[in-house]
Amino acid sequence: MNEDGPEETAAATPAVPELLDALSAAVERGRHVALIAAEGAGLARLHAAAAVRDLAAGGEEGGGRVFVLCASVDRARRCAAGMFDAVAAAGREVVVVGPGAAAEAAERADILVGPPAAVLEAVRRGDVSAAAVRTLVLDDVCALEPARVAVEALLQGAGGETRRIAATHARDAAFDELVERRLPRARRWPKELFAEARAEASGAGEASARPVAVASRATRAGRLARLAELLHDITRADGAGADTAGGTTAGGDDGAAGGVSVETAPGAVAAVRAALATAGCDVAESDADDTGRPDADEAVARSPDALVRVGAWGEVGAAGHAVLFGLPPVPGPLAEAAARADRCYAIVDPLYERQFELLAARAGVPVAPLGEPVDPALLDDIAAFRARVADALERQDAASGALLLAPLIEEHGAARVAGALAGLLRAADRTPPAPAPGQPLAAPEADRPRMPRDTRPNRRSATPTDAHARRATRPTWTRVFVGVGKRDGAGPGDLVGAITGETSVSGGQIGRIEIRHNFSLVDVDSLVADEVVRGLDGRRIKGRDIIARLDRGAAAG
Repeated sequence: MNEDGPEETAAATPAVPELLDALSAAVERGRHVALIAAEGAGLARLHAAAAVRDLAAGGEEGGGRVFVLCASVDRARRCAAGMFDAVAAAGREVVVVGPGAAAEAAERADILVGPPAAVLEAVRRGDVSAAAVRTLVLDDVCALEPARVAVEALLQGAGGETRRIAATHARDAAFDELVERRLPRARRWPKELFAEARAEASGAGEASARPVAVASRATRAGRLARLAELLHDITRADGAGADTAGGTTAGGDDGAAGGVSVETAPGAVAAVRAALATAGCDVAESDADDTGRPDADEAVARSPDALVRVGAWGEVGAAGHAVLFGLPPVPGPLAEAAARADRCYAIVDPLYERQFELLAARAGVPVAPLGEPVDPALLDDIAAFRARVADALERQDAASGALLLAPLIEEHGAARVAGALAGLLRAADRTPPAPAPGQPLAAPEADRPRMPRDTRPNRRSATPTDAHARRATRPTWTRVFVGVGKRDGAGPGDLVGAITGETSVSGGQIGRIEIRHNFSLVDVDSLVADEVVRGLDGRRIKGRDIIARLDRGAAAG
């Protein structure tokens, strides 16, 4: 299955994604590409097409490579799965670089997909050469922002002939700056979202003042259940003469048809119809002509009591309520459904919500979350938590707590700090209680087979067993001066990303970070302090060439 395409199309041969069709000429000519798209648009197939073309252009003995940089290992795996068929058909190999990946696989693979830090580590180990890269793909520039230092290092290491593809789910100034600096004369798509001025709304946007109400579920079964629940709510509301989901009566004043239309991928129509029928929804049977297009009006005439009609994108007649089940391949079905129905809804995979929003923006249709029923027990739980916080405000010494959090409040604001603390406290509340005496402790790896401690590979037999010995293994800290601060817009994430991207230091070897106006002080494990200084000195953070050195009072205790 193409993991980068909507799940509902898995049963049928996947059509060519809109973006691949629009950018095929640019891909064949080896041009840079900048696009505003998210997962579900067919990005993996675009990456694969560019990679196969560029590797073939380099010849069989060129030794070229392709890097695809993804924000997470999970996204890298889905992207690689979406690329696999096209890459394998061309006799090439794609490998995910990350935890558990073998260095040998990275050495032989033509295409490496993974987080920037993992790909950069493979380059520094000598598994691959950045100079041999023929195509460098930034799968989602916005999501890659925390790894900006590693991304820049790979961009700088790539040769001048390297083709670059940069996608983002949210266009901003940073993305525009990257395109201007690293992708000169790139082919940009879609033009509606790259236009500098969009004062004139599209016809679809003018026809639909109401937003499309969007809900998401992580599984296909969950989406079908949510669809059936929505249809039951709509039909009950129609029977009562009111629309509980949107606040208006179906049919409206403009004479729109009644009932509900459900549009989905062609290969999923039969499955959706069957699922709704078994859920008790009144579904109209549909006869298809020789071309496979259902005649919805005739179906309703034969079954006048049926309220729900199901068909492929754009092939269902007008209805009072329109539901899009899945991610439409192009903006058209969304614009048409929103224009002809009193109320429009959508139920999508959470992975494709961003792409749905981009399709809606291109169609000129606003979106809003679909209201979800609230669990009364959850409200009781939240009320109890708020009561505990109110009690703490009266009984505890709030001044000492405020002093402890002052640096965080100054940097992030009181509301965000309070929200983060509430999340931590709520997570602690949900921690399972300690087992009763005599019961075994439940470990996260309890189901995994364990080797005896003294026979595990790479383990020392003299492992500390008491609290004093464990404390002795903790790092001692050394403070490093870094010449970038608040005036440059630097934050802790920038420094952590720079250190982990430019060195082999892990996050656990980075301690307290203090951001001041003109500079920052970072506590690092004393064993790697010199490596951090060498890795940061002379590098760029927030567009500034920085100086890094051991702080004059280097020992941090």
